[in-house]
Amino acid sequence: MQNDDPKSKIIRFPFARSGVAMSRDAPRNLGLTPMSKAVATEGRGAKGHWCADCKGIWYSYFPEVQCPVCGRRG
Repeated sequence: MQNDDPKSKIIRFPFARSGVAMSRDAPRNLGLTPMSKAVATEGRGAKGHWCADCKGIWYSYFPEVQCPVCGRRG
């Protein structure tokens, strides 16, 4: 007898994350850095950076490393 259940065809990757609750909410928009706001306030073309503490994305035109909301570097 052949099993036609789609779940039976999934091959699990041995090092995949499992048991981790993934947030279904959209990340917060943390806005532009102060230096980027001084250049252009619309934010078009700025690069996004993830802040793990704020669980959101902040944007900058420059190679900055500090979140404008919490100050976390990285």
